[in-house]
Amino acid sequence: QEGQSLLRRVPEIDLVMGPQYANRISDLLEDVANGNQVVATEASHIMEDATKPRRQSQVCGWVNVIYGCNERCTYCIVPTTRGVEQSRPVESIVEEVTELVGQGFKEVTLLGQNIDAYGRDMKPKRKFSDLMRIVGSIPGLERLRFVTSHPRYMSLGVVDAVADTPTACEYFHIPFQSGSNAILNAMGRGHTREKFLSIVERVRNRLPDAAITADVIVGFP
Repeated sequence: QEGQSLLRRVPEIDLVMGPQYANRISDLLEDVANGNQVVATEASHIMEDATKPRRQSQVCGWVNVIYGCNERCTYCIVPTTRGVEQSRPVESIVEEVTELVGQGFKEVTLLGQNIDAYGRDMKPKRKFSDLMRIVGSIPGLERLRFVTSHPRYMSLGVVDAVADTPTACEYFHIPFQSGSNAILNAMGRGHTREKFLSIVERVRNRLPDAAITADVIVGFP
């Protein structure tokens, strides 16, 4: 957040960097080794990580599909620490999931801080529901999950995609944070109690036995 001002205040610091530069840290450290103070905090496109992610399971794999978050919920620091939303190309996601299936993984969870925003930063724009169908049709994949949904952006088409995709697990994690519209407004959530309930109704109509979990904040503010 402070960038250059932090270096002026604490000149002993060699490097100030944001999370969007994690894949370029070797270049930044090389610049530091050459005697420079480096500030790398401006918004930047996240480069695809060529390194292999560490996986704790040989059955379930986690695959990022969108980085960052553009929301400004009043209680949350994620947009500041993780940067703006950046969707990964469909081809890159399909390639990673296909590789996991080839290694024997049976289940994949698609990850995003605000996964329903997937594709809105792309040109042309893409839909997360379309990505679900594409990934869910990869041969050999047995189970497909995703987290985390935001009631403001979760389209009813995502519910339909889960219902229409045989590999998709009938599970939705939708943090609504509060059941009070006044509190939701104070939180800057951008959705109402009624919007969340309409999503639940769509889920129950299409998938009566689906599991729905959520996060709720008590004691706000």
